[in-house]
Amino acid sequence: VNSRSSGNGSSSLDPFHLLMSCGYFDDCIKIHSLDSLQVQYNMNGGHRGQISCLEVSDEGEMMVTGGKDATCRIWIVDHDALASAITDGFVKSSVSEKGAKESKCRQVHTLLGHVTTVSCVAICTKLDVVVSGSRGGSICLHNVRSGKFIRSLHIDATTKEVQESCAGNGIPVKKLAIHRDGSFVAHLSDGSLYVISVNGNQLCSTHIGEQLNAMIVCPKSETLITGGNSGCVRIWKLHDLSLQCTVDVKSGSITSLVFANNDPQLLCIGSSNGLLSIVSKVH
Repeated sequence: VNSRSSGNGSSSLDPFHLLMSCGYFDDCIKIHSLDSLQVQYNMNGGHRGQISCLEVSDEGEMMVTGGKDATCRIWIVDHDALASAITDGFVKSSVSEKGAKESKCRQVHTLLGHVTTVSCVAICTKLDVVVSGSRGGSICLHNVRSGKFIRSLHIDATTKEVQESCAGNGIPVKKLAIHRDGSFVAHLSDGSLYVISVNGNQLCSTHIGEQLNAMIVCPKSETLITGGNSGCVRIWKLHDLSLQCTVDVKSGSITSLVFANNDPQLLCIGSSNGLLSIVSKVH
């Protein structure tokens, strides 16, 4: 589930805040208004089967989805000029029954490289990079605007090292997060964290012994924030994954993390018991 605040003054969706969500029985993407909580658009997700993950760019104009069909799809949200400029000639938009004229979300690229279900995605338009991870352990990097494949990696289950290619002995990838400095963090099913450069170099790693449900990178500092089944929020230095702070919210498992209005001094924490906690000055 992701939210997007429309910042284009000429947008027909202004002044709505939008919430994109997936995982429905009909394999669609729903776009809700946060003001009214009403469904604004119900669109075909483009995948052949269930959509397993979804991520929206910081600017809110681009979205990437991953599915059980082992592909990722890049979408442009309510920006016809940008969609027309970068759409792959072989890709046609998948739209809702309301028709193309009313569609506010256009598919522009289909990304290939995985052979198993895509389990997580992350997008950074500043770096022009989409990173995706699969249940088979492969990690693929693509260009956002061109849709071109960059490289494929995996963390070998035996050596625990980052290796090129999507060999079948990789550890399943659970979560991904990108930092604007050119690195990304991968959380694996064995409870480990890896920081990897977009060039494919392993920078550091650690074993946290916990399954994470949420993981974000602070955009204005080299800080990683994680939350999982232990019920604690942990704050790590990104360059060496040293633990800086632990916050016990005492509200069950952590289910979501987000900075309030992109403010790194105010962190909102969602818990499995339905409570929302707000922590200030976490960095």
